[in-house]
Amino acid sequence: MSEQEPSTYRPLVFSVIEDDGENVTIKISEKDYQRDLAAGIDEEDTLKPGRYKMKRGGFLARHPELKLKDKKRA
Repeated sequence: MSEQEPSTYRPLVFSVIEDDGENVTIKISEKDYQRDLAAGIDEEDTLKPGRYKMKRGGFLARHPELKLKDKKRA
């Protein structure tokens, strides 16, 4: 039986700064970033402290053929 490495799973912890329903700005604190590193998460696998602007629904906007309402079920 082999020993498993400890899990580095940690949910992304952030604060929502602004949300207009389409665009959202989140903030990653230095404290949460340091907790990720202490949990064993690699620097390149976590978000650095700061603000990040994101667009909701961007994937489906780029791939409208995947929207469920346009698909017929078998």
